[in-house]
Amino acid sequence: MKKINVTYILIYFAFFIVICVTIFFDKWILIYVKPIVPILLIFLYQSLVKKTNFLFPISMLVIAVTDVFVYLDFVTYFPVIAILIALFYILCIFLLKNFISIKDIKLNRLISPQVIVSVLLIGYLVFSITGLVLPKIINFIGSIILIIVSLLLFATVCFFIYVANRYEKSIYLFIASCCTLFVDAFIAINELYYYSRLFTTLINIVEITGLYFFTIFFVETKLVKKKRLEDKYL
Repeated sequence: MKKINVTYILIYFAFFIVICVTIFFDKWILIYVKPIVPILLIFLYQSLVKKTNFLFPISMLVIAVTDVFVYLDFVTYFPVIAILIALFYILCIFLLKNFISIKDIKLNRLISPQVIVSVLLIGYLVFSITGLVLPKIINFIGSIILIIVSLLLFATVCFFIYVANRYEKSIYLFIASCCTLFVDAFIAINELYYYSRLFTTLINIVEITGLYFFTIFFVETKLVKKKRLEDKYL
């Protein structure tokens, strides 16, 4: 228990340091500070999950390397960043494949007003942000498509698991997917259209929050008892 508590404390401390750096120092310092967070999340996952999946530490290392390239030079390394982001989402999808069951997704839940509004908002967000930053990276259309497709696939998988409601803490995946949508949208604006220290701070807060909830899903989730499902939907 002591080891677990120390790991959590270190994650919160690293989170605090990252936020302090974004507020008071130049963003290039994040190259050395930001990767500490996903590395600590690996330790948390390895120490708490009974049956670990080797894809999780790989995914966290990928996102750590991605952050390094982002703060080195976003435009210069954009093709590399796009590949790494897509790889991260693909790894996450494979991590979640055992949690999704198409047969548990009811059609009436997928065509509810909330779902339709969410889809329309996401579509509008993707279209608007792409149109805004496209002139800056017009030569990297393939990279843009790669990010958008992989992001939407990841968000769809998280959404399906959340809607199916077969696992406790599935709301954490929903939060994580919302965080990734926010981060990918605003980091493009921040690095290509209008840079703001406030945006940098918000992006890092939301990104770390998303990674944290994604990790905690694997740490705490378990199947929802059948009786509870019956009580909820019958």
